[in-house]
Amino acid sequence: MANEDSALKEVDQELAEERQWAMFRQYGPMFISGAIAIVVAVGGWQFWNARQDGIAQRQALEFKNAAELLAENASDGRDALKAIADESASGYSTLAAIQRAASFARSGERLNAIQAYREVYNNNATPKHLRDLTRIRAGYLSLSDGREAVMEDIDDLAISGSAYGFHAQEISGLAALEAEDYETAISVFRQLSIDLGAPTSIRERAEDFAALAASGKAGVNIKGQTQLDDLLSVIGEGVENPLNIADDHAGHDHGNEVDSQAADSELIDEATDDQQTTETISDQGSTEAPVENENETGNDNVENSENE
Repeated sequence: MANEDSALKEVDQELAEERQWAMFRQYGPMFISGAIAIVVAVGGWQFWNARQDGIAQRQALEFKNAAELLAENASDGRDALKAIADESASGYSTLAAIQRAASFARSGERLNAIQAYREVYNNNATPKHLRDLTRIRAGYLSLSDGREAVMEDIDDLAISGSAYGFHAQEISGLAALEAEDYETAISVFRQLSIDLGAPTSIRERAEDFAALAASGKAGVNIKGQTQLDDLLSVIGEGVENPLNIADDHAGHDHGNEVDSQAADSELIDEATDDQQTTETISDQGSTEAPVENENETGNDNVENSENE
């Protein structure tokens, strides 16, 4: 009896071992291949991350050098920034393209700045929030080119729910004011002035521009050298100059330790300053003159008027 039990156990063990070997022969290669694939994938991921870190560090250094060169020599600096912008679709390439466009704007090269901004927002590889930002900047600069050029730049930002929607509405109102469509300008600016969702600075500016549009509708000359004197005679000596608007193209330096996301964040910070301002619609001199010169002319006229 004991011998029979022992023999049966041996048979059962042999059958179990045979089944295990059969399963291993059937599924073993699959398990081994899967394990090798996991090891290779992890190793490849680590290699790719290390390579991307190296590229980012190189691009950061190139951008830092280009920014420093831009401060010393505008032409060479712009060439260096363009080389970075054309290299790839990384965060630094987009940042370099926007920095180059801003450089044109700061130096009063309005048409070159507009073209550079348009190249950025027409590039589908540019993140949407940066395309919107460059549309706003191009729209401000296009005010001297007429209403159609402005609307082409801002597109549907005013109604798209974009973070820059209120700024797009402000630009569309300025374009209407420049085109002497005072009814539309008054409607846009009055709506902005009471919209609690709009930034405070935009609401305050909208009130001033609505008053300016109303003056134009009443027949007051709001263009040329006499516009401020006429405006003061209509709305009172105590009014603040609605055209006293800061230049929205002040430059910003960027460090070399930022990565792509940090670079984009810094652009948004820069955009916040940029969006809190708007360019004057008055043409006090050359259409190529920067907004800052126009503001200084406006402020001088106000001071002379008050002294008189």
